[in-house]
Amino acid sequence: MKTYLSILCIACTIFTYAQNDVGGNTITDGFKMQAGSLKGTPYLLSEWVSGYAVDNNGHLTEEKLLNYNIYENVLTFKPVNGSKDIMAINSNSYSGFILTNDKGEDYLFSKIEGHQFSKAKKDTKFYQLVAPPSKNVLLETRKVLKDPNASGWTSSQNTTKRAEFQTSTTYYVLGQNKKYTKISLSNSSVAKAFKDKKKEISNYIKQNNIKIKTAADVDKVATYYHSL
Repeated sequence: MKTYLSILCIACTIFTYAQNDVGGNTITDGFKMQAGSLKGTPYLLSEWVSGYAVDNNGHLTEEKLLNYNIYENVLTFKPVNGSKDIMAINSNSYSGFILTNDKGEDYLFSKIEGHQFSKAKKDTKFYQLVAPPSKNVLLETRKVLKDPNASGWTSSQNTTKRAEFQTSTTYYVLGQNKKYTKISLSNSSVAKAFKDKKKEISNYIKQNNIKIKTAADVDKVATYYHSL
């Protein structure tokens, strides 16, 4: 755990930019969130887990019960175990966070500005580091609320049917000009992302008999690319 917390501080320092601090720097700053009657949840994990946020100065907050609200792009916490109250931390006050589930699996996130992508994004979001401490490969998890009843002024809030959260994931690699490029988990997609060193990457993949099927496979190629 201490190793990952150190990694998080480093990652957050790299990806932190000047911002207006409108909510304070303590983890207890936030506002109460109201949950609706929906199918599924907007959260990354099925329950709140032990975790830490890192403020914009690289300092860890106290340990809290945390969960990441992907739909609204906000880190949330519960004041006490079993509480029905869910609080949201002001995202201007922190630059990353780490969550640890009941299996001991760590989820390390860092705030990344939209201009750091080859196709610039409008929003600043939190992205998961696939193979920390490496920042070469990112995972973006999105949740979209699908409401089959939405039409005009009506929605599932007024019917017996329920809207549902649907999840999708996207991978990015850090490539040419230190920009992140969207990829699929395939040899051709990764090779295209590293086209400025296409010959070297193609030879590396061939010589090592790499068949990209997982994000870990991508990280192997990305690590080699950044060593050239």
